[in-house]
Amino acid sequence: MEQELKPSGGDFRSEVPPRSPEEVLAAATLPWWRRKHVLIIGGSILGLIIIALGAYAAVRFRGGEGGSDFFGNLPLSDLAERVEEVAEEVVPPKRSGLSGVECGHPGRRAIGVMLAGDPINRPVSGFASADWVWELPVLTSDVTRLTAFYQCNEPKDIGSVRSARHDYLFLADGLDAILAHWGGSYHALNRIAVGEFQTINALTNPHNAFFRKTHLPAPYNGFTTYERLWNALQRLGYRQETEFKGYEFKDDPPMEERPAGGTLTVNWPGAFRVHYEYDTATNRYQRFWAGVRQVDGEDNQTRVAPSAIIVARAENRLADGPGGYNEMAIEGEGDMTVYQDGRTIPGRWEKNVLNKRDPMIFTNQAGEPIRFTRGQIWAMAVEPHITVTWQALAAPPAP
Repeated sequence: MEQELKPSGGDFRSEVPPRSPEEVLAAATLPWWRRKHVLIIGGSILGLIIIALGAYAAVRFRGGEGGSDFFGNLPLSDLAERVEEVAEEVVPPKRSGLSGVECGHPGRRAIGVMLAGDPINRPVSGFASADWVWELPVLTSDVTRLTAFYQCNEPKDIGSVRSARHDYLFLADGLDAILAHWGGSYHALNRIAVGEFQTINALTNPHNAFFRKTHLPAPYNGFTTYERLWNALQRLGYRQETEFKGYEFKDDPPMEERPAGGTLTVNWPGAFRVHYEYDTATNRYQRFWAGVRQVDGEDNQTRVAPSAIIVARAENRLADGPGGYNEMAIEGEGDMTVYQDGRTIPGRWEKNVLNKRDPMIFTNQAGEPIRFTRGQIWAMAVEPHITVTWQALAAPPAP
């Protein structure tokens, strides 16, 4: 049985009989003396409103805040403020904050990949496409390893992928990058396990991000691609937009301002010795590994040639805990030199010890931020006892 819903006060039908049209009209018609009182009161209120508005406009005009209309800047609503907030939003960048070059997605979060420096892996794939590279020892014996950071380019072959160290986690976090790696040291894996850093670890191989090649033995045969890593980053639910504000960059100097050339040498031992030859025509530094010109393993012909090289001096010491791992003192501050445009810029580096997300800062001797030449930046943490030399070429005699 259906029950009809009624208002809580009972039956909604009125028990009062309706009035005739004449009675309604008579009730709505006021006597003349009441109408006169209404007009007087209404006119007085209207007059007060006009006087108040006039006084407000005069005060705003005299205070220099008056607008072009009569009412000045009356706060009619917060719509204008909301429009101003939208107008002041940061415009998406057109250039990478890591390399200063234009690209299709400079607002993307960078991906850093731990890459081998071992001779068996050379030529290593992926270096020529990197926006930024960090190179530093992973043992106290000065065996080096590298992390290539990708924001603009999407290489189709990256490897071999190697294990992470906690130093690289700090450096990647400073660039707001996700680190891709194949396992890691005791210190690195512990920090990752507690959620301190977001990474893509080949040991769990999320979403098939990594694969092995057959022409190299393990552990040197682990590889990946940018497409695989970006897919894994998305499906893992990691933030995709970068929060890294970026370094400052400038254009190449004109040809007449470039020096004749020169050679930069970093005397790490044996097969890890590096030197660069400055090319005046391209304003780039051709990289050599143990005397062999470095090309990218993706095509075995593209030369690795950064536009600027940073040599940051830092101590290399044995880390606490098991495994015999080292740690580079890349937090705090120290001396550094930037090599770009065929010249040297001495200065200082600094990285916050407590906040890992703060990037490393590079300043000249005047304390001003370094403006890097657009292109790939290659940063190296080098111990004080390792000699670093720059030999400039003499300018050819004038004809």
